Amino acid sequence: MRTAVIGGGISGLVSAYVLAKSGVNVVLYEKEDYLGGHAKTVNFDGVDLDLGFMVFNRVTYPNMMEFFESLGVDMEASDMSFAVSLDEGKGCEWGSRNGLSSLFAKKMNILNPYFWKMLREISKFKDDVISYLEVLENNPDIDRNETLGQFIESRGYSELFQKAYLVPICGSIWSCPTERVMGFSAFSILSFCRNHHLLQLFGRPQWMTVRWRSHRYVNKVRKELESRGCQIRTGCEVHSVLTTAEGCTVLCGDDSQETYEGCVMAVHAPDALRLLGNQATYDELRVLGAFQYVYSDIFLHRDKNLMPKNPAAWSAWNFLGSTDKKVCLTYWLNVLQNLGETSLPFLVTLNPDYIPQQTLLKWKTGHPVPSVAATKASLELDQIQGKRGIWFCGAYQGYGFHEDGLKAGTVAANGVLGKSCSILSNPKHMVPSLVETGARLFVTRFLSHFILTGSVILLEEGGTMFTFEGTSTKCPLKTVLKVHNPHIYWKVMTEADLGLADAYINGEFSFVDKKEGLLNLIMILIANRDLNSSNSKLSKQRGWWTPLLFTAGLTSAKYFLKHVLRHNSLTQARRNISRHYDLSNDLFALFLDETMTYSCAVFK
Repeated sequence: MRTAVIGGGISGLVSAYVLAKSGVNVVLYEKEDYLGGHAKTVNFDGVDLDLGFMVFNRVTYPNMMEFFESLGVDMEASDMSFAVSLDEGKGCEWGSRNGLSSLFAKKMNILNPYFWKMLREISKFKDDVISYLEVLENNPDIDRNETLGQFIESRGYSELFQKAYLVPICGSIWSCPTERVMGFSAFSILSFCRNHHLLQLFGRPQWMTVRWRSHRYVNKVRKELESRGCQIRTGCEVHSVLTTAEGCTVLCGDDSQETYEGCVMAVHAPDALRLLGNQATYDELRVLGAFQYVYSDIFLHRDKNLMPKNPAAWSAWNFLGSTDKKVCLTYWLNVLQNLGETSLPFLVTLNPDYIPQQTLLKWKTGHPVPSVAATKASLELDQIQGKRGIWFCGAYQGYGFHEDGLKAGTVAANGVLGKSCSILSNPKHMVPSLVETGARLFVTRFLSHFILTGSVILLEEGGTMFTFEGTSTKCPLKTVLKVHNPHIYWKVMTEADLGLADAYINGEFSFVDKKEGLLNLIMILIANRDLNSSNSKLSKQRGWWTPLLFTAGLTSAKYFLKHVLRHNSLTQARRNISRHYDLSNDLFALFLDETMTYSCAVFK
């Protein structure tokens, strides 16, 4: 089977990847001279910088996480703080990067009753949204045509809440001015905010970024495709796609053309209609035509004037608004992408009023708008998929982000193969108890001092990521643990290595690398035990763990209490025996011969 994939963004890459893994002969077309679409990496002053796709998290990007893990893509924690600066700092200005000091960057807000009202409304907004979505999700027959503006007006939110909180957040995410934000589908936008834990200022899931920038994952996909015989044609713009009895004919700008048995159109919805031309069916025009885009001019620069006036408010995302409702957004790449200190900050600004000073690069890109019409059209995509051998995919089929593009590409590729596929849903945000939070702090602090060689990464199911890397080259191994239950921290804190083993047996954590992960962890712990053996502080510790008086005291008390409770009276002895031997022969027949005889060695 020979299939064309048009578009080398995330949807096209994933479609080609799934098809090539299944043995399909794939030809991938991309009009730009690079693959990746929004995953665009540039280099200035020897520093790699991402301009489009920058961040993701474990809670709302589960399929992206699985894809990256399968490719062996390295990830690291990122900063996703947010700031608002209205009228060049003369209006409301606040941030979230440094807690209360950023929130009250403008000191007069401490005594501003309108600002305090906005903070109260943020809490009210969360409750209103959750109640609203529960009603609609439990009653699918209820009309979902309400806009965000209608939702806000009907609940009487203040003007400051809209101007200094809601519009900045939504406008920043979808790069839209105020009028378009208020015309968004309330159900779609509020579902996104809830699912992405954007309904509160603090306590959100930890966001991550691709280590060494997004071109690393793109290059890994490209290598996989080429190893499976996929032809990759960059700098090759497709002008039209025609369907005939023989299949789908792809015509390129150089007048070349080829016919395929199937075609995946991994491009923006308007571009898909343009490629189909007069052959677009009524349903294709109706469904794809409902998806609209907003286009932004993007500048990479080093102009501090396009940041909040008060440095205390500076955050990873910085919304700059004015009374004439014009908006622009500045990303502070130094904190988003862990660049550290540079002589001047690396900044990316969308739609500034003027060309920034020290501009390094200009780029233009589009983003789908989550309108009411788009929400309806996304429910009717099945009516056009696979007709005439053409499948459509793109981030527009979801909220417009990388995770949505990946899911759409996966579904389209499986459609070509005639297979169904399972898409991962968002896992729950892990919320440790107070005791587990304390234990986590204890464990992570210890590991940050203990790991001198190798790399141990903890990926919590709730989104938080902890990385422990040593500077010594004695052990080059790396292991990534997926934490499913925060109880692991209490087990490890109180029982050390035995607690770690117990937590593994109980399924409280697993390994990304199912073959070598456990072995690598053991080897890393052994290597670090040896390195730390000469340290006077650690030499007083038991094994590789915490001070003897703490862990041994807690654990010994625990097992002493168990021993007392199991005093070997006749009744207790009967209980003890039943726990070990009161089993039917059905179990033993699984691994013993017909004599039911077994023995064990005793070492003295």
